[in-house]
Amino acid sequence: MLNTALQVLSKDGTVADNTYQLIGEDGALPQGDVVVTAEQLDQLANISGRKALYITVDASPEVNEFPLDQLDAIFIEFAGFNDGRGYSFAALLRRQGYQGELRATGDVFKDVLNYMKRSGFDSFVVKEGKDIQEAAAGLGDFTHPYQASTAVPQAHYQTGA
Repeated sequence: MLNTALQVLSKDGTVADNTYQLIGEDGALPQGDVVVTAEQLDQLANISGRKALYITVDASPEVNEFPLDQLDAIFIEFAGFNDGRGYSFAALLRRQGYQGELRATGDVFKDVLNYMKRSGFDSFVVKEGKDIQEAAAGLGDFTHPYQASTAVPQAHYQTGA
């Protein structure tokens, strides 16, 4: 599950502390910004701060209806490098009209950040043990994408630039 003590890397390369907290194992709701699982969505009305949803591959936005208009952030877990469903979830949520923050968690590291950003992610929790500053440097590896994406509606060659 999510390690809320880790720092968060933004798509613009800035690093900040995470402000979201998990609901306690005893069910106690913390004050401030809270992240809930799909099973805890009934707690949204009781949260005083910003509200986030944590989804895994078992809680696909393709088959679940989430209250997107009530969420400030959605955390999407990447269970492993070889599982690309998180990219699809992000693109699908953007197509469904979600405008809030999309945060990638789990197996997140420098080499995949560009692809995550292009899929619609705004922020990243870099995998524990990986250097967040090195990962931040990788965000600018590709400046002129050839294909359009969620993040780039028109590719470089389509703009005539």
